Amino acid sequence: MTFALRSFFLLLAVLAATCHHCFAQQPAAAAPCAMPVFSNVVHDPNIFSEQQEEWLGEILDPQIRKEFNVIDDPENDYLQKIGERLLAQLPPTKIHYSFTIIDAPESDSFGLAGGHIYLSRKIIALIQSEDELAGLLGHEIGHIITHQVAIDISRDFRNVLGVTQVGDRKDIVDRWNQLLDTFAKHPQKHDEKREQQEQLIADRLALYAMTRAGYKTSSFGDFFDRLAGTKKNTGNFWSDFFGATSPESKRLRELMRTSAPLAPVCITAPPSDAAVHFPKWQQAVIASKRAVAKEEIPGLIRKTSLKPPLRGELDQLQFSPDGKYLFGQDESSVFVLTREPLANLFRIDAPDAKAAHFTPDSLAIVFYDKELRIEKWEIASQQRTSIRQLTSKCFDTDLSPTGEVLACVTPDLDLQLVDVTSGKPVFSKQKFYQPTFADLIMLELARILDEADATPNLFSTRFSPDGHYFVISRGEMQFAYDLQTRSEVKLPKKVKEILTSFTFLDSGQLIGHSAKSNKLTIVRFPSGDLVDEFPFNFGGNYSRVQKGNYLLIRPAGNAAVGVIDLAGKKASMGYKAPGFAIYDTVFAGEELGGEVSLYTLADRKQLAKVQLPDSPLSAARVSSFSANGKWLAVSGRSRAAVWKLETGERALYLRDLAGAFFDQDQFIARFPKREKDPSTVFEFDPSNKQSKKLYEIAAEPEDVLPDALARFVGRPIFQFGDLMVSVKPDDAKKSTNNYVVEARDLRTNKPLWEHKFEKERPSFHYSPAGKTMSTVIANYDAIQQQAKSDPGLAAKLKALGGGQDKKASYVVQVTEALTGKTLGEVLVDTGKLSFKVKSAIAAGDTVLVTDSENRTLVYSLKSGEQIGKVFGRSQALSVRGDRMLVENGKGNVDLYDTATLQSLAHFSLPSLIGQAAFSTDGNSLYILTIDQNVYNVAVH
Repeated sequence: MTFALRSFFLLLAVLAATCHHCFAQQPAAAAPCAMPVFSNVVHDPNIFSEQQEEWLGEILDPQIRKEFNVIDDPENDYLQKIGERLLAQLPPTKIHYSFTIIDAPESDSFGLAGGHIYLSRKIIALIQSEDELAGLLGHEIGHIITHQVAIDISRDFRNVLGVTQVGDRKDIVDRWNQLLDTFAKHPQKHDEKREQQEQLIADRLALYAMTRAGYKTSSFGDFFDRLAGTKKNTGNFWSDFFGATSPESKRLRELMRTSAPLAPVCITAPPSDAAVHFPKWQQAVIASKRAVAKEEIPGLIRKTSLKPPLRGELDQLQFSPDGKYLFGQDESSVFVLTREPLANLFRIDAPDAKAAHFTPDSLAIVFYDKELRIEKWEIASQQRTSIRQLTSKCFDTDLSPTGEVLACVTPDLDLQLVDVTSGKPVFSKQKFYQPTFADLIMLELARILDEADATPNLFSTRFSPDGHYFVISRGEMQFAYDLQTRSEVKLPKKVKEILTSFTFLDSGQLIGHSAKSNKLTIVRFPSGDLVDEFPFNFGGNYSRVQKGNYLLIRPAGNAAVGVIDLAGKKASMGYKAPGFAIYDTVFAGEELGGEVSLYTLADRKQLAKVQLPDSPLSAARVSSFSANGKWLAVSGRSRAAVWKLETGERALYLRDLAGAFFDQDQFIARFPKREKDPSTVFEFDPSNKQSKKLYEIAAEPEDVLPDALARFVGRPIFQFGDLMVSVKPDDAKKSTNNYVVEARDLRTNKPLWEHKFEKERPSFHYSPAGKTMSTVIANYDAIQQQAKSDPGLAAKLKALGGGQDKKASYVVQVTEALTGKTLGEVLVDTGKLSFKVKSAIAAGDTVLVTDSENRTLVYSLKSGEQIGKVFGRSQALSVRGDRMLVENGKGNVDLYDTATLQSLAHFSLPSLIGQAAFSTDGNSLYILTIDQNVYNVAVH
């Protein structure tokens, strides 16, 4: 079954409409058990042998593994055994099939050339029997065994490249790269009818293989009906005649119509324990963790674990309703603690989890992740008591305090309240909100940023603390629902006025900010009777406290959390970290050092303090190896550390950094502005922990920009090794696209050089090995300005031909970092934006360009010519530029010779690379993975 994930590749189309009798079946073969024969599609030209198809699949497989995490099959071979049972009913093939579970957030499955088949955990959760699973696998096998992907790529190779035959693996890689380089020049019209035919052929083969393998063929139609939401509607003559039958209904009709019986001799006995076995396996998949690759590192000199590892900042702290417990949550974990005494109980592994919360009875913690897996953990037993996988497709979500109901806003802006146990909506309202122009702008900005944390939360949603009511609002749209009576709540005017920024104070009171009156207003819910109100200037993200007459607002000016005293009707305090909670007369807060402390609320007296357990750090904001390989510095959002690599022991523990540089054994760190403290540069000696302040930096607006916005508009100051680089408009009084770039010595803050860039704000990338800055220029006017002073660049630009080709190109300008001297420029032809340039680094004569197709393009700086390209993202470049480290997918790493692009060594790492660097002599590599292990590897 092929769905939205096919859009990751040019050749893989989304599962879409199908039509009745879209393909003609030849008369039945004489043999009673023969496979169906088809008259078109499968007989179209295919230039790939089965071996070449496998090579093609090997090229594409890492792209999937880069996008998604692989999930362990709890039995290792359950899917494989079902797949092989189905394949045994089909003609022999030399293709080796593999079946992989991934953590895609949609209910999807798809297949690639060469037998690679992928199922999302969500689609496995949607399946109700092994028969349905067999139908799904049979469909994907049907696409591959009839060589549909290879045939489609054959057509693209012929139409776009003029290629009618392929050779060895390298030739296929080269041809695929050519296609990626030029597909925008030769747009291929989507052939919907052909796509429908391909789906129907795969369906017929799935039904045939299911029948022969002893599976119930009607189950496949049941599954598709549930997945597509067709509700058994197959249409009829009149709905077809008037064009009212949906493509999904037509396809369901075909599935129900073509389940032809076979002679008993053709059918093998079905698995005897399938009915019992499948549900157990399915539940195990839902509970399964991400797969970890086996560590294989040839040339390993030393593996060092950072001790202690750096833990990320808490996103929240929360007391239990009864005040006996509290938990903290960061990007990877939920830490459960007792309050008296303040002590760690246990840690819950929770990567990519949304905000957790205590259940109303204080006995458990509930949360969910991006796949909509809802987990419940009992505090007393310290065990997970339930995990359920919802299959809804949601744009915005919220979980009730009991963990029993999930609020889901679908991409079509339907509202659903889904019962977690059954997975079925208890309430649905179609098209409940019409997006405004401003909403569409926000969504487009999120799309441009192309990052998960940039996706806006359009709606304000709250469940009452007891899970009785649900309220959602956006602009003039307000809606409330009573989950006990299963009925909509009619909201009085007084309630509607405060639903722009609001939260429940308790199960019977709502507080919100009225923009009209500029007041904080407390009303009884749902009656709207006024309880209290007072002037307050700011709306925001409000949250209740478990006990006490207070309201929290996040953020609050320079503070991460602000406290509003509802009795005193005023703002009473702010707290520097997001991890903050109040219970009655005490508050809990995360310290800059990472500890969690309890304080009295009245006089801020510390009552207790505890250090939380270790937790994975999924991403670092700053990381740097020393050139001599002795030291490593890493900074997260709130704290940083320096480790001695020989032992892994921590030498320095610091607040968060904006930049880091090792000058031999001395460590120079730039600290961003925080509250009243200006941005400052310090020098440290990690050996004896002595430090001295070098200088302060004038206040910059970068310190107050949200991360997502800063990534979009750019920060005005950067640290590149021992350089401080600032980017400012050339005229502060006028709005221009001209900028001045100034570089200063990090040690002294003295100016080193200055460049002017016209027509575009430059994008910089630094190579610590090459000590070069690479500036990516995308604006055509700016490129023309550069070409005026560079005859070689002007000639290459002219050779591109038409205006569209020129305007869709990039220039990478490489400069010597310390002097600002231009070393050369490389012109990148994107084939009318068949791809985009993401970053570039340079050392020696080598320039590495990372593009949007997950490739590293290799250029000679001297000639400006492209040497070639490899799949994956460059992680490190040697001082001479003759070696590069490239990661293609998670932990799949190769060391390449940049002149020949031959792989010199392959490494399998159990975790993603966080930072990598070659030694100064080029004889070894240092690799930091995000699980905070450092590998020192010999390079030959």
